Amino acid sequence: MELRPATSLVRAALLTGLSGLLVLLTHRVELLVVVAPFLTWCALGVARRPAGPLPTPTSELGAHRLHVGEVVEQRVSAPGSGLLLELDLPAPARGELDPPLGAAVGVEEAVVRVRPQRWGRHLLQPREVRVSDDWNLWSGSWTPPASSLTVAPGRDAPGGGEAIPHPVGLVGTHPSRSRGEGSSLAEVRRFQVGDRLRRINWRVTSRTGALHTNATTADRDTDVLVVVDTLADLAVTDEEGRSTSDSSLDITVLAAATVAEHYLRLGDRVGLHDLGWVIGSVPTGAGSRQRAVLVEQLAGASVERIARSRLQRIRRVRPGSLVVVCSPLLDPDVLEEVLRLVHRGAAVLAVDTLPAGLGRLPSRARGAGAVLDALSGRFRAQRFWDEAWALRRLERDVELAQLARLGVPVVAWQGMESLALVVAALSAGRTAPRLARGSSVGGGA
Repeated sequence: MELRPATSLVRAALLTGLSGLLVLLTHRVELLVVVAPFLTWCALGVARRPAGPLPTPTSELGAHRLHVGEVVEQRVSAPGSGLLLELDLPAPARGELDPPLGAAVGVEEAVVRVRPQRWGRHLLQPREVRVSDDWNLWSGSWTPPASSLTVAPGRDAPGGGEAIPHPVGLVGTHPSRSRGEGSSLAEVRRFQVGDRLRRINWRVTSRTGALHTNATTADRDTDVLVVVDTLADLAVTDEEGRSTSDSSLDITVLAAATVAEHYLRLGDRVGLHDLGWVIGSVPTGAGSRQRAVLVEQLAGASVERIARSRLQRIRRVRPGSLVVVCSPLLDPDVLEEVLRLVHRGAAVLAVDTLPAGLGRLPSRARGAGAVLDALSGRFRAQRFWDEAWALRRLERDVELAQLARLGVPVVAWQGMESLALVVAALSAGRTAPRLARGSSVGGGA
């Protein structure tokens, strides 16, 4: 890397030349006193001129994969050069920088910390890095290469629980209604031809005098399909249009990752289906490899692909499978898809991911000042958005109540602790009335 005279050195050289020319034209030797500081600065610049090309600084990103809320460092360095580095990093979408403006200065090293607040792929492209010596006599510029950052959903997934819902009674490590090879005792009965000898209950046999054996229930996996609605991204914003909380898409992805992690830890088979085109679908699978595939799929999503398009319907679902639909439940096509899943024999749970503050009208103080503020507010552009969303939420409440009556429990996502509500809702949903053929949200059977 080659350094050139800095602006201060060029300015001093120009002033020295102009002052010297003025001395020659006016024959005023005392003007040399004015020229002396600039001449000294030029001499210092010549004396400190770099002997040759300097090594190019290096740019390094601390990690290329992390979770939402974790911190990664963008670093530029030139070890052993003694140069002053000025780094300027633009803030990524939904991310925080430290320093807040993303500008850092340091000798031989400059660091900016990035805390992404949204999952997906982010491209970090620092602006031109300015390089100068410690006297700012010689300077240069260098553009670092862009770095790709993959952000996975937050680490809010709980560990394995004991009370896991089983809509048809066939689950991984929990009792089943079907008899077969397993670990859960169903009953003690008389020995029959074909029973395994290791199943003989010697205590009952010695007490009754007849050979008895332990009958067990089969250990089978549950097919869990996590459905995500990425057709829209809704958020609560302030007057400047900046988001003040997590958007519906952020909540949807976090809920999907949490539910998938929970069931995978229990040994069940979990798949992912995207109703839109942001994340994509993952076939059903189990184990740690499936967990890694799901995290990679969620982290590799591109938020720029969010657009209202034709809904991708679920083609295959086994009767009795557990389907968890994570959606703000505003699109009529999504509600119809939920009913189609119920018609096909799946146990469906709807997780409401609409931001809690969307459509909630703020409390208004009473008084003359408040009345004047309200009247003046009516002259602002887009002054009825809050009221419009409040009406839409009321309409949606009617649709959600209809879903609950048709046997589809709806649980608002409130973080990790809401998983207990999910389990309770599914248990209640098993005793709910069955959905009649032809029923729809907003209408009777």
